[in-house]
Amino acid sequence: MDNSNKKPLIFLVMAVPVVLWVAVVLYYSVNLPWYDDFDPFPDFLHKWITSDSLPERLTLLFQPNNEHRMVVGKLATLGYYWVTGHLNFTFLHIGAAFFTLGTLAVFWQAFKRSDLSAWYFLPVPFLLFQLQYHLIFLWAICGWQHEPVVFFVVLSMFLLSGKRFTGALLAGVCATYAMSSGIFVWPAGVAVLLLRSQYKQLTAWIAVGALAVGFYFYGMSAQGNESSFAFFAKYPHLSVLGFFAFLGGLFDFFPEKDIVVRSALPVLMAFIAMIWVVVWLWRQLTPWLARTFGLFKNDPAPLETERAVNLNAFLLGILSFLLVEALVIGLLRPRFGFFVMIVSNYKIYPALFLTVTYLSFIVSTQNQNLRKRALQGGALVALIIWGISICTYLPVISERRKYYMVNGYNQEHNGFGLGHVPYSEGARYVDNVMKYLVKTGVYSYPKEGNELGRQVNALTTAFPLERQVTVEHRDKGIYVNDPEGTISPLRSNGEYAFARNGQRLYFFKMEPHKYVGRNFFKQYDKGFDIVIPHSSLLPGTYDLGIVNIEGAALKGGVLGKVTIP
Repeated sequence: MDNSNKKPLIFLVMAVPVVLWVAVVLYYSVNLPWYDDFDPFPDFLHKWITSDSLPERLTLLFQPNNEHRMVVGKLATLGYYWVTGHLNFTFLHIGAAFFTLGTLAVFWQAFKRSDLSAWYFLPVPFLLFQLQYHLIFLWAICGWQHEPVVFFVVLSMFLLSGKRFTGALLAGVCATYAMSSGIFVWPAGVAVLLLRSQYKQLTAWIAVGALAVGFYFYGMSAQGNESSFAFFAKYPHLSVLGFFAFLGGLFDFFPEKDIVVRSALPVLMAFIAMIWVVVWLWRQLTPWLARTFGLFKNDPAPLETERAVNLNAFLLGILSFLLVEALVIGLLRPRFGFFVMIVSNYKIYPALFLTVTYLSFIVSTQNQNLRKRALQGGALVALIIWGISICTYLPVISERRKYYMVNGYNQEHNGFGLGHVPYSEGARYVDNVMKYLVKTGVYSYPKEGNELGRQVNALTTAFPLERQVTVEHRDKGIYVNDPEGTISPLRSNGEYAFARNGQRLYFFKMEPHKYVGRNFFKQYDKGFDIVIPHSSLLPGTYDLGIVNIEGAALKGGVLGKVTIP
């Protein structure tokens, strides 16, 4: 397939998913922390600023956040703070996104070793830059865990396969201290070096890996993972199915359906892909068995150029990392619920798995017709996944941003909202940290929430009677239902309930009605509702109302009075 005169067209087509992905990050990012973000970012920076002890600061840098040591993410936070004097979560989203762009660049450099037409690379950006893993690229803690890990693992395997051993070691250490999944770079490197019979480097690799992993786990608790083994003994089939569901996660086309329906296609497609993966791994293993043990001498592997050998080693390393990751996740995570196998936070890994599976096939296949068919099939699958991810997840991304925005207002003015139980000890601690950062000028809340608050405080009209809004007083909350509301991908548009009196204003994002019809790809129906928990409101009498934002226009009004005893 000659592409000498078509390179501009090739790169233009491949740029489409990348540009859209970057645009989504920039458009929907909001400068707010969420739940687990507080520990590695605001709380870490607060403690760093208030400490003047170098040993204490180093301890903070390497201090675990749950079961992860996020050294890379904390260094990025410090770097931005040293340059600007601020903490900014949009910067953290964008900074983490650069690692995924870097992953694509490394794959491209590795692919060029194949001397194949650039058209064969077409499915890769469509697989890597879809929207299913939005909880990674729009959630700071996940962004600075998964995106650097994937980049440094891919970079380490690229350097290792190209016999740049020192650089591969450094990238492996960086992967380890991005998050816990990074430790799987070491068994991946062992597979590459062992099958290439590079035993001196293998010894050094194991030694450095043992030191890096040993220090990583030093002083770290088990985080309750010991109970996973008991769960596995009782439900071993869930771990087996979880292994395949994790690797096939990009085929989770129906995220609002029952978990059995959701996970069936990911398990099936990963099982089919693993048939080829096993065949390909065997092809990588037989030359080593022949050299080392004298086996298969009557069936020698075809001679390959050094560039092809390096490319296969690169893919082997990444695939080994993914298989170990899937095994560990399948063992440790099913106890939290099988849905965790296909949660958005993990879906960068199945994207990587499909990418490596596809590339290993087209690189290993010598039949040109079969290779072209693989390109056509791979491109079709990638386009389907990419297109469905836009239709399915863009509304989710848009609604989630609106939820963040109004809860940023609640956090600033009411002391809760960004992931912690209202008025709990944890919420009070977070509130104190955020108030310190605001007072010292390190952090500023977005202006959108305050502008909405100003408009709602000035709102005196009653809600239009023609809109048949339902208000029900339940045991633990107030149910509000607007059957006429419609969702919008515009970040400025949204529907919110509010409760206000002379002292406080609370916002609650209205949730779109779930679609229950026969269209498997449709998630939301017309209408919004919300249950406002009594526990989120301080005692008093409030005006309860709804506002709908459409562009610059604010519509809505007061529904009536509610009293919280």
